[in-house]
Amino acid sequence: MMKAHRMKIIVGVGIAALLLSGCGSAQPVELPMASAQGSSSTTSEKTTHVFTGKMVGIEEVTIYAKAAGRVASVHYDIGDRVEGNAVLFDLEKTELEASLQMAKADLAQAKAKWEEAKKGTRPEEIKYAEAGWQQAINKYQDVKNGKRPEELVQLQAALQSAKTAYELSTAKKERTQTLFSQGAVSEQALEDAQAVVAQAEAQYKRSAEELTLAKAGVTDSALQALQANVEQMKSLYDKAKNGFTPEQLAQFEANVQKAEAAVSNAEYQLKNAAVISPLKGYVSANNIHAGEMVNASLPAMTVVNTDQMYVVIGVSEADIARFTVDKQVDVSVEATHDKLQGKVVRISPKADAGTNTFTVKILLDNAKGHFRSGMTGEVQL
Repeated sequence: MMKAHRMKIIVGVGIAALLLSGCGSAQPVELPMASAQGSSSTTSEKTTHVFTGKMVGIEEVTIYAKAAGRVASVHYDIGDRVEGNAVLFDLEKTELEASLQMAKADLAQAKAKWEEAKKGTRPEEIKYAEAGWQQAINKYQDVKNGKRPEELVQLQAALQSAKTAYELSTAKKERTQTLFSQGAVSEQALEDAQAVVAQAEAQYKRSAEELTLAKAGVTDSALQALQANVEQMKSLYDKAKNGFTPEQLAQFEANVQKAEAAVSNAEYQLKNAAVISPLKGYVSANNIHAGEMVNASLPAMTVVNTDQMYVVIGVSEADIARFTVDKQVDVSVEATHDKLQGKVVRISPKADAGTNTFTVKILLDNAKGHFRSGMTGEVQL
């Protein structure tokens, strides 16, 4: 029994020695390393490294309307191919076109005034302004000097005539009233007689007021108003005679420039009613329909250019030295079973604070359109 036990111990020690002697030739297996946008895995220093990432279009833009408005028509939908400068959708233009026409009319008016100002005042306008000034002077002098005796006599005669006309029309109205009550005249005849009385009475009152004012003389306030009118007419005459000052001409020119700016703005607003795509590609999102209101702060469409694609991967600090710009790498796309070569075109100079990895972009050709944004790509290095 003791002999058998010793044999077991010897055999166990021998097996352990054999296992220890083999450890020097065993190779360690490196575990896969997670990256920010995928993962990389290696099996040895000389084996292939695989980095997994997402594919994105080389260009992507979100389209906004320049201003709020109602959608008149939508020309493209999700999946449609668009060319650069293609009109994606139109906003209603009726009000914008009207605003443009008004701005053009204002511009034409401003230009006409400026041209007239540059030509100077016409001779007939100078004579007209001078006559107005002289008329204001004469009126001021007449009022200031008061009515002459013969004028007072004329006003007295006018008052007497108006009084007589009022009395006659009143008597005629009373006769017509009597005849109307007897059924001898129509109601229209009575109304006409009443209207004549009203007119005669108004004229009689005006004549009485004019005679009273003439006898009393002009008030200081009325005389001051007439004098101010003389000064104003003199200023207009001087302006017509001397023409516009350089400052006034500059103001006319500034009005033209302001009107031109208004036209340019109206044209710009009208142009922006047709919302275009700044790049060629495919519509990847559409948030609008005809008849809806759009807001300038909300995205309307998204267009992505997938003629070329990026595979975007996250690379750890330990592996970033393996990548250099313009380096060719192998890429596999599982969704399409494609294997092709890509080129490293972008390497971030700074690690992402959250994942502590560096972003690397590999450029792929997608002329056949097999690849789509969001597909998974495996970069082998």
